[in-house]
Amino acid sequence: LPQDVELFSGTIKSNIARFSEAPDEAIVRAAQLAGAHDMILEMPLGYDTVLQAGGAPLSGGQRQRVGLARALFGDPIFVVLDEPNAHLDQLGEQALVEAIRHLKERGATVIVVAQRFSGLKEMDKLLLMKSGAVEALGPRDEILSQIGRRLQVAELRPGTRVKGSESA
Repeated sequence: LPQDVELFSGTIKSNIARFSEAPDEAIVRAAQLAGAHDMILEMPLGYDTVLQAGGAPLSGGQRQRVGLARALFGDPIFVVLDEPNAHLDQLGEQALVEAIRHLKERGATVIVVAQRFSGLKEMDKLLLMKSGAVEALGPRDEILSQIGRRLQVAELRPGTRVKGSESA
C-alpha cells in the first residue's frame, strides 16, 4: 500500500479486486478487514460506485481505506504499508490497527513505514532510521523507550522547543 494510494477508473469493487474476476465474497471480506465495508455501503451505488482516475469522488481517507482493502485482497502473506495512516481519521486508524492485527494472527509478515507512532501499535520490532542510516533496531517497546529517553533529554536542553513551549 503506497503512501499516496492510486485508484483507477472503474468501480470500487474492481479497484479492490485489482480488476480481476473475483467472487463478491472475497472483495467484501477484504473491505471488511480494511474497515471500509460500511463506508462503501453508504455510497449511493455501494461497491458499484464508479471512480475516476485518482479515486474521485472519494476523500483521501476513503481512498486510503479502499487501497488497504486492495492490499488485503487475496489474503497476502507479505504486506508493505507506506504511511498507511497518513490520511486516516480515528475510525480509519482503528480499522488499520485491526487489519494489521488480523494479518499477524494469520501469520503474514507486515512491514510498516511510518513517521507517526500511532502506526506502530501492532509492530513487534522497529527499525529506526535517521538520514538513511540505521539508528536503532529491536523490540518495539525497547526502541520506543529509547526514543522517549532521547525526547526527555532534548526537552531539558536550553532553547529546545517542545510542543510550542520553550524550556529554560
